[in-house]
Amino acid sequence: MKVIVRLLLLSCLMLVLVLGCHRQASDISSSHLTPRGDCQTVQHLGGETQICGQPKRIVVLNPKMLDIVLLLGVQPIGYAEIFSNRRGDFDRPQEQIPYLGDRITHPIANLGMSSKPSLETIIKLKPDLILGDIRGNQQQYSQLSQIAPTLLFDYVGGNKWQDSLQAIAQVLGRSNQAKKIIAAHRQQITKTRQALAPVVKTYPKVLMVSSEQLNSSINLVTPLDFCGGLLEDIGFKLAKVSNSTPTNITQPISVEILPQLNADLIIVQGHNIVELSNIKNTTSFTKTQLQSVQKSWQTNTLAQSLRASRNNRVYFIPTYICLGLPSPSGTQITLQSLQEQLLPLAKIASQN
Repeated sequence: MKVIVRLLLLSCLMLVLVLGCHRQASDISSSHLTPRGDCQTVQHLGGETQICGQPKRIVVLNPKMLDIVLLLGVQPIGYAEIFSNRRGDFDRPQEQIPYLGDRITHPIANLGMSSKPSLETIIKLKPDLILGDIRGNQQQYSQLSQIAPTLLFDYVGGNKWQDSLQAIAQVLGRSNQAKKIIAAHRQQITKTRQALAPVVKTYPKVLMVSSEQLNSSINLVTPLDFCGGLLEDIGFKLAKVSNSTPTNITQPISVEILPQLNADLIIVQGHNIVELSNIKNTTSFTKTQLQSVQKSWQTNTLAQSLRASRNNRVYFIPTYICLGLPSPSGTQITLQSLQEQLLPLAKIASQN
């Protein structure tokens, strides 16, 4: 039974990767607003949507949208998770929703998986705004739009959250707050770049990979990935297998390729598929997500033969942050983790 559950959850994660890994081919600007009296026409990746008045009952269909509305000071009434398939509402969100749950002040409805939210539950909630992902929710867009005005944005990668943040803030009448969030993000990038400058100078080349267990699968992370992009924002250069411009956020590779990608530092995005749907306490979430890949890395002969491994310059962060939370809070969590793990190297580099 556990094997079947694991395979099902792995399939869900791979679906997320497939849906999110390809760049959105669209000539439509990710957000454009035209005021019309009390109404606004919002041009987004799903089309054009008219929103009248200021929405108060908001449903979010992924962690990125959840983060954005919380940062804008709005409490959602329903939430769909991108990985987990847990049952029951989020009656203890601070324990059930990784990284963001402690900012939710009251129980909210569980809408199921992000890529297939429960339309029946959404109808019962009577929302006046639904926020989702163009890749994951495009097939349900027509049905969702019949329930409430629905806006779809890009999900994974880079700074795409800024477009959706600005559009949503405009709809909610909180544009000034959005400007402050973007300014704080830029300031954080600058501070991290300054703090880690000695590390970047001494160890400029970073190999970033994503894996659950090295003997099952491993993906090379590109600058199109949210965390990969952040690394390049603060000055690092990501190792790559060819000089061609990447089109996906990750690229499948074999473990045997690792020695050819020898780098100064290695950062591994780790995940545990089964535990993603079995969250009992978010304080232990990071540990459970990294245990499997850490053990796998430590026992793999090829991985241990790499220069960075031999010199104890291998670091780990949860894949969940990079794929599930490509947002302002994801930036903060990632940069804080990088500083905590790499600052000892900065001291060593400064002394040399």
